Amino acid sequence: MYFKALSVPLLVSASVLALAGCGGSSSDDSVYPSAYIQFYNGSPNSADTDLYLGDTELGGAAYGDASGLSTVDAGDATLALKRTDANDKVVEVMSKSITLSESHKSLFMLIGDYEAPTLVEHKFERQELTDHFILYAMSAVESANYDLYMAEAGAPFGDANKIDSLSFGDVIEGKYWDADSANPNWDSGDYVVFLTEPGKTEVIYESPTIKFSYDTEYTMVVRQSAGTSQNNLSVDLIINSTTISSYKDVRAGAQYRVYNSLEEQGMTVTVKGTDTDNQDALSSRELGEFHSVRYGDYQISAVTADSTSTFNNRLLTLNQGDAKTVVVYLNKEDKLTTLAFEESDLPQVYEHELNVVNLVKDYANVDIYFVRQDETVETAQYKIKRLGFANSEDITLPSDYFEIIALHDDNSGNQTLLYRTETLAIDEAVNYMVSIEPDVSSASGYRVALLP
Repeated sequence: MYFKALSVPLLVSASVLALAGCGGSSSDDSVYPSAYIQFYNGSPNSADTDLYLGDTELGGAAYGDASGLSTVDAGDATLALKRTDANDKVVEVMSKSITLSESHKSLFMLIGDYEAPTLVEHKFERQELTDHFILYAMSAVESANYDLYMAEAGAPFGDANKIDSLSFGDVIEGKYWDADSANPNWDSGDYVVFLTEPGKTEVIYESPTIKFSYDTEYTMVVRQSAGTSQNNLSVDLIINSTTISSYKDVRAGAQYRVYNSLEEQGMTVTVKGTDTDNQDALSSRELGEFHSVRYGDYQISAVTADSTSTFNNRLLTLNQGDAKTVVVYLNKEDKLTTLAFEESDLPQVYEHELNVVNLVKDYANVDIYFVRQDETVETAQYKIKRLGFANSEDITLPSDYFEIIALHDDNSGNQTLLYRTETLAIDEAVNYMVSIEPDVSSASGYRVALLP
């Protein structure tokens, strides 16, 4: 969403335009007369982080995300970054004195280790642009430098132009290779981005086509993905909005793993692709390790250890940078089948995005509660209601201790307790999965499994 700055009338007097053409106009005549501030979170092991100016909260951002653009008074101020811990206590990450200037945007970018982060201030004068844009760029990857190349969409790397070299925390202004004397800025249009190691010509990142369609200042940030696929590079484009356009490497690999949910049967799961033929021999209730493969479409088949149940030629699609978990289970006709969900690519340090899967076919839906020490089912803050059979849903929890309680509610006030776990710590930097599934050894006939 755009903020107040973009609601300024676009009608400008001829005298002001003349002054602007000569490069001189007072801040009172500027299309952007105020000061502007925005926050971007590029710290790969961070929590959701909020931006404060004095005592005023201006919005927050998860990793790879940004706050909105805020219009503020120019002058000296105190900036603070804060997060909320598992006890709902606001914790200060860092603070510093800053100076905000009229007609300028101050983009504060948090990068590096969240325990001792680096805060980069990128300040620039906002300009009124027509059919052009300005490009800034920076690397948020520690201990790595890159050469940045760009080309018009569709062009190969051999026709790309070197823009500049990128290093951690240093913002550069990228110069357009085809600029003319009348306008030094970039022509609006479609481009592709390439990254190489310094001084080399082997491409280590290639973007899809990127549409630079807004007449504004773009800040490009190179970062690493978090979550399961931690070594893939992404390019984020920051403008005056909470919406960040993020572009994965078009040649990046993918990952998958398989969970055998059957309680008394092992199985062999085969995944085949153009140059892939992987087999997993999984025991009952076993979650396999991640396999790294090329992106693409795969054929997945399975057979139980006693050969009584099989399926063949199911499609598994893995796009660039994807990490998926495939769950093998029995459907309502007791036929072997699968469901798949995509793993989170956010940091799993202070907060954890869990995928919850319902494999209980005896009920139309199940309620799942994550109950902390001072809570009951009725007061639990974190819960998933009415999760249908063979469906999955994700939920984000803070690092803490939880009982996981699965219930069926018949909509008449009658609740059936399916299972209640002991108190479990959810605090590891892993991608957790929760499965509600049949279990003949349980008194209720069901169980809840927390799988890292």
